[in-house]
Order: sequence, then C-alpha cells, then structure tokens
Amino acid sequence: MPLERKALVVTHTPGDTASGAADALTDLLNDDWRIVSTTAMGGAGGTDGPAQFAALVVVERQEKKATAGFGTG
Repeated sequence: MPLERKALVVTHTPGDTASGAADALTDLLNDDWRIVSTTAMGGAGGTDGPAQFAALVVVERQEKKATAGFGTG
C-alpha cells in the first residue's frame, strides 16, 4: 500500500505553552502517522525577542482507502 508523507516545521519558545505546530504534530501522531526524520533548524531571537527553536519533522503513514465514504484503516 502506498505511503502518505507530510513535512511540517515545529517551533518551540521556552516558557510558551501555546504551540500550534506541536499540537498539529500530536494530532498526526494520534492519527497513525509516525515520525520518519527530524532535522534541527537552529534558533532565533535573543536580544530582539524570546529565543525560539525550530525543527523540520517528516511523518508518514499507510495511505487509507475510502470505501463508500468510510475509511478502512
């Protein structure tokens, strides 16, 4: 069965509890996606703003077939 792949950039700011990309990654992992690779993208911020770190995350899962409008895992 073919694989589906997605890539997303996950950022983190220390002390910040709101992270849309991290929540999106959690949702994907809860929906049968698995992490294939991660790549650190460095940090930014500091004197101009809060420190922020980012990573490129690639996830994949088996493509789900649709049968009469229903997914078949």
